[in-house]
Amino acid sequence: MIEFKTVSIVTAGLIAIGSFIPQKAYAASITAVASGSQNPGIISGTSLQNGDFTITANNGNPATTILGDGVDETVRWNFDFSNDPNLNSFLSSGSLTSAVLSLTLSPRSGLITTDSTGIPGVGGVAIPNIPGIPSLRQIGTVKFDLLDFGFNGGSILNALVSGTQNSIAWVYQDDAIISNAQLRLVSEDSVEVPEPTSMLGLFVLGAVGIASLKRKKSVNFLPSK
Repeated sequence: MIEFKTVSIVTAGLIAIGSFIPQKAYAASITAVASGSQNPGIISGTSLQNGDFTITANNGNPATTILGDGVDETVRWNFDFSNDPNLNSFLSSGSLTSAVLSLTLSPRSGLITTDSTGIPGVGGVAIPNIPGIPSLRQIGTVKFDLLDFGFNGGSILNALVSGTQNSIAWVYQDDAIISNAQLRLVSEDSVEVPEPTSMLGLFVLGAVGIASLKRKKSVNFLPSK
């Protein structure tokens, strides 16, 4: 009988040890949003503020003074992550696994085929390459992962911690009105954690061990015949 208990302890131990396996257990994400009006108003000037978006003439061209009509304009904004509650966890986690950009826009010229958007000095994506761009003067939202369009995860993370810290500068150029933008970054690490089954294995190990000790104690104190 004692021999049977010994085998049970070994078996339970193997169950407990075998259930400690590596798991993808740590992931963090942060999100930043910029917003403005779909009708920012038309002015003659050098700069127009539309909510979180700053509109200027393309390349600062002084000859282009009409702003707010969505034609030949550069729209700049910052994705500010500083108030995201997950920021510290994100910054201490691993490499970037996704960077999903959502843009709500309305094309205002057929020349939108030459438009682009991205991080100044880091990378950009040509608007015609993005599926789902709305038709001329229609409003729509497109959503895509920057890592699928040539962006480098390390460069995006570097942009986050350099310049204005915890913020990524963004630009859209040049024939659409931008009324909403969102960027969600996800970073993930792999760490060693116990599976729930390991807890069961440890419980079985302890229970069987106690039962075995009780059995030994009862055998030791049996009156001799």
